[in-house]
Amino acid sequence: MKITINKDILVDALQIITPITDKSSSKPILSNFLLTVEEGAQHEAHFAATDYEIAIQGAFPAQVSAAGSVCISAKMVLEVCREFLSEEIQIESDDQLWVTLSGGAAQLRLPSVEVGLYPQMETAELTYKFKMPGKELKKCIDLTLFAAQTSEARKNLMGVCLSFPEGGLSRWTATDGHRLAQVESTVQPVALDAAPEIIIPRKSLVEMQKVLEKCETDVEMAFDDRSLKLTTESIVLTSRLIEGKFPNVDQVIPKDNDKELMINRERMINALKITSLMSNEKIKPVKLSLEANSMKVESEKAENGESYNQLDIEYQGESMQIGFNARYLLDVLAVASHGENVKLELKGALNPCLIRVPDDASFLSVVMPLRIEW
Repeated sequence: MKITINKDILVDALQIITPITDKSSSKPILSNFLLTVEEGAQHEAHFAATDYEIAIQGAFPAQVSAAGSVCISAKMVLEVCREFLSEEIQIESDDQLWVTLSGGAAQLRLPSVEVGLYPQMETAELTYKFKMPGKELKKCIDLTLFAAQTSEARKNLMGVCLSFPEGGLSRWTATDGHRLAQVESTVQPVALDAAPEIIIPRKSLVEMQKVLEKCETDVEMAFDDRSLKLTTESIVLTSRLIEGKFPNVDQVIPKDNDKELMINRERMINALKITSLMSNEKIKPVKLSLEANSMKVESEKAENGESYNQLDIEYQGESMQIGFNARYLLDVLAVASHGENVKLELKGALNPCLIRVPDDASFLSVVMPLRIEW
């Protein structure tokens, strides 16, 4: 095999591939990826990688001099190619399983492994399908993934739940028990009748975000109760789904919060960041003290000092105080970047807070309060 590839295109592809390659010594073959040029191809090379849970296959433009396949370390090729100064990189393999990478005056030879040893990545036809703009799919992931659980204490919470409450509407929900995020988006049903609720793993969604970063077209999602396949113009990503039942979160979303305040998103982010610096704890407790059109954000007194910040808000309710983990509020505010202001709906000091973006009725987040005693 012998091809010449634009450096930026190759590096972009490897940045998608490398995170899913398995680094464990028990499965050394999975630290590699496949690079293939089919007979008769003149301007396209194919790549593929898997860790048995996720598989990625795609194509990128290349000048082809000779067809063939190599199986080589993804991490090593990425690190080497990043350092090349030339705009074009040449990749050439020989019969002794050596691969030569050339970039300008630099040249390296790396060992590869037998292509036939790499696991096959064929998937069966999946039952349910829909289409939606790639940018809209990425937005749904961005707005919910932060709330998914990261520990394995409850595996059914380690991802985002996708459901279809009615034809043409998708609902994306994530929660870790302390906060919740949910967004709804319309889709183009291809085959969605009686589609089941599924839980997409966190790791798979992170990879989808990278795949969709520069996607300007519609994408297709196909799934059944065990697997999912995302198809874009140039990349196909398949993933196993999380087995189990996602909890019914409708009862967690407050319906009767009677106190509403509106605040500038950037101002609140700034106040929370400054105030939370005073705490050395993993939980960054802050107290919000509300008065008419005013909110004080303050920290607990600590050895390294204390902090408070007075903010102008739109609020006409009664005076109250409520505590939060500052990081949970900051996570919501970070993804709610599609609105200048955010609305907080409250009830009491121990009741969950509902956060909305006034310009986007499809998104909501719930954050549980902290009991504060200062």
